[in-house]
Amino acid sequence: MKSIWFIICLIIGLALPFNCVFAQDILIEAESGMLFNSSGIVNSSLCSGGQKVGKLGDPSKNGGVKMSFTIAVEGEYELGLYYLTAEARSFHLTVNDTTHITANCPSTGGCDIPAVLSLQVHLYSGTNTLLIDNNTGFAPDLDMIVVTTSKETTVDTAGTKKYHYAKWAVNINSKNGKADIYYNSLPLIMQSQISFKESGKQYFSENLTLDTIIESGLNDLFGNGKVLKVISKTGNQSILVTRNIYLYDSKDYILTDFTLESAGEISSNYMAPIYSNTSSEFLPSSENQTITVPFDNDKWVRYQSMNFGVPLSSYEVSAFFNKGTREGLVIGSTEHGIWKSGIRATTIGGNTLSRLEVFGGVTSYETRDVLPHGSMKGTIIKSPKIMVGYFVDWRKGMETFADVNELVTPKLPWSKGKVFGWNSWGAIQTNLSYTNATEVSIFFADYLQNNNFSNDSTVYIGLDSYWDNITYSNLVKFVKECKTRNQNAGIYWTPFVDWSKDPNRLVEGNNGVYYRDIYLYANGKPQEIAGAWAIDPTHPATKKRADLYLNRFITQGFTFLKLDFMTHGSLESDSHYDPNVHTGIQAYNQGLKYITDYINGRMFINFSISPLFPTQYANGRRIACDAYANISNTEYTLNSLTYGWWLDHLYSYNDADNVVFNGVSLGENRARATSSVITGIFITGDDLSNSGYSTAKTRATTFLTNAEVNRVAKLSKAFYPVEAANGSVASDMFVQKVADTLYIAVFNYSTSTVTKTIQMDRVGLKSGTSYIVHELWGNTKSIKTDSWLETIPKRDVRFLKIYEGTMTSLEENPATDDLIIYPNPCHDFLHFGNKSGGSSLVKIYNSTGQMVKEFDNLKDVCFVGDLAHGLYLLTEEREKEGLYRARFVKN
Repeated sequence: MKSIWFIICLIIGLALPFNCVFAQDILIEAESGMLFNSSGIVNSSLCSGGQKVGKLGDPSKNGGVKMSFTIAVEGEYELGLYYLTAEARSFHLTVNDTTHITANCPSTGGCDIPAVLSLQVHLYSGTNTLLIDNNTGFAPDLDMIVVTTSKETTVDTAGTKKYHYAKWAVNINSKNGKADIYYNSLPLIMQSQISFKESGKQYFSENLTLDTIIESGLNDLFGNGKVLKVISKTGNQSILVTRNIYLYDSKDYILTDFTLESAGEISSNYMAPIYSNTSSEFLPSSENQTITVPFDNDKWVRYQSMNFGVPLSSYEVSAFFNKGTREGLVIGSTEHGIWKSGIRATTIGGNTLSRLEVFGGVTSYETRDVLPHGSMKGTIIKSPKIMVGYFVDWRKGMETFADVNELVTPKLPWSKGKVFGWNSWGAIQTNLSYTNATEVSIFFADYLQNNNFSNDSTVYIGLDSYWDNITYSNLVKFVKECKTRNQNAGIYWTPFVDWSKDPNRLVEGNNGVYYRDIYLYANGKPQEIAGAWAIDPTHPATKKRADLYLNRFITQGFTFLKLDFMTHGSLESDSHYDPNVHTGIQAYNQGLKYITDYINGRMFINFSISPLFPTQYANGRRIACDAYANISNTEYTLNSLTYGWWLDHLYSYNDADNVVFNGVSLGENRARATSSVITGIFITGDDLSNSGYSTAKTRATTFLTNAEVNRVAKLSKAFYPVEAANGSVASDMFVQKVADTLYIAVFNYSTSTVTKTIQMDRVGLKSGTSYIVHELWGNTKSIKTDSWLETIPKRDVRFLKIYEGTMTSLEENPATDDLIIYPNPCHDFLHFGNKSGGSSLVKIYNSTGQMVKEFDNLKDVCFVGDLAHGLYLLTEEREKEGLYRARFVKN
């Protein structure tokens, strides 16, 4: 009913100066009320403001909370009780000291999962009071109360200023500063306001005094456009609040942030550029989902895609999308130097977004914190800048979000191709020695490098944890021997942890500084994750410790550095050594910058356990937690690829972790290898030493030497899902285009054979066109002109290479990649070593499959100096010989 009235009101508003709207909501956070008896404030990541009131009710204690608020007009109002309970419980609700009402609350599914119960109550003009308790039983926990009118009212739209630019429209209420945000007339976020906490008190736009709204031109990093500035002050005039809404030419997104400014020092640990409790409906009526993005990749955490109706709590970014049409809203933070950012939302029914909160200042068990977010201090404090975008395809929206972030903080440069190699943690683990590592290096040189498993004529042999089993001199010897085999050597380190947990131990590289001096304390105690204590990235002794280890690694000749357990460095703490650092992410950025500046491009830096952001300090990042051989490990890794493939727009490459083959079926081997190929760098991990299993070596030579599969690994960006999955599982079909060729990986995680439909329009093919479908593992080919069924055995994969053609053309003009080009990497000119002397067409494609150059009948050189740095594919179509391919890196 409400949505119908909203549409009618929009239509009327085209002709009249009055619009039908709903009266402003009054939001009351439970924790802001007066608590009594046993009740108390509890942290809860899904709740508004990250907190709730617990221990309500109980016949013996009767914990309660009392709230007061003001209503302008007496009448019937709707009361929304946002509550949490694992079992059916009830509130006693007393309005204005009348007899209490019993509000029966069904289970929400858990004590950290909120839901809403609506009641009708009579309220008086002026001050009203609400008392919530239960003297007969235990009550649910309480998140907040929202008071709304039960009837539509009319307001004068002369109080609304309307702004329209390109695809976007923003209507700002000139009295309270709330904004309605539209994309091509779709109502995305209604009555959006800002919210912040200063010295413990929470403010909203509607609590401020609006001074003025300024519209001005804009030309910044993101393009041309206009900026809307909503300037307000707090009631005592002590804080100037400037809200910015940035609109751009032809962009499918806008940006927004705000600043607080005062003559004296102010502090805040919560700043929300977007806060709305007014419903909007911008998606189709069914099949709508939200995406939960985790803060880091520790403890086998998973991404989730949940149906509308399930509360959302996400970190840094989320999406609200329709599975069928793929259209959707993508919203997230573009700045990661100060704040840990969160997104909380409530969705109702088929397509209603009823509440949205996007803010800096989130902490929870998922950020591994035990303390609240640190408070920024100063005369000027800035919120994170938030992107709000609407896209015809949510997958494009996630990539656009990544690209916007990369504009803000460009990725760490890497001029070479994807890393191919081996890591000792896959199987050897704690038994690492100079002997078995050397034997693995020899095996690679003898059986793999000369048989398609290499990239840029090199592989990386990585020593993981327990490399200190090997003496300093033998490490130097190992690196030199790797180089003689055309290999690079890798090493492992954890820069922000103390594994010994010995506070009285001297910090390496320092004199007179003990580990007790550099711990990150919370409530006076060291903080522990995964058996290690966290240390302060800002402490000079931590940096001198880094000098010692990094200088050692570089001097020994290592060129690959795996950094692990990084989340420790981002924890909120009682204090940091640097007095100008107030938050965990600030400290983490400082520590990472120190490491990256020291290395200065001399090593490939690969994050292992780490937060998603910041991203500019590493060349690669492991997309999930530890993964090994079996199909469940593959499915777990691909859950992170399903919703996090876009991270390789921010890092040069994702990392699917060690590919281990031994001990599982051949189908699982194919699936595990494919999962790495379509994710990013290609690192294997079996024990290939002389004492290792012979089956492991056989599997390695079988599944690491497929030329067609390895070519995909060298050329492609991360694959993206054809369809979103449900819940916390992985999608079973991924796709990527390289130049004129489409690749599809179709997985079967189950224990029985399945048949899956390859629907042409959903994967990007044209029905009626003739395509050659080449299954790369089995080396079989067929012709498809319409959607088809693909049969996948249990715990296996089908890896398809698809391009236009017929069987006849395939037989006459076999595709090859024997084209020789040099130098590679190149700068301005690319030379051909065996180019056709006859008529040919040369095309160059970037890593996203977009053609960027085309040459007709070139001689033996082409100019590429105007291309951006990165990886490219070059094809030469020869009139009588067929299609030749080669890849190159432009420096």
